[in-house]
Amino acid sequence: MGVIKFDPRELERIEAFLEQAPDPDELERQELERCRLQTQQMIDALNALEPRSEKSEAYDHWAELHEDLEDLLDEILDCLEM
Repeated sequence: MGVIKFDPRELERIEAFLEQAPDPDELERQELERCRLQTQQMIDALNALEPRSEKSEAYDHWAELHEDLEDLLDEILDCLEM
């Protein structure tokens, strides 16, 4: 397995995705599915960027973004179940 070089622009891309994410309660089913897929892709991309040291500011920032993405995914899944 190769080492993925850390690129802060990837974190910026994920932050921008979160800032622009629509409210899942306002989406139709097809839009929810698309947003679910995009959110899962962002989680996968973020997982690839996980910092090695859990005792760093970078890890704290990474963990916060990860939690925000998971919260968004949970909201989307809840809307899809309705």
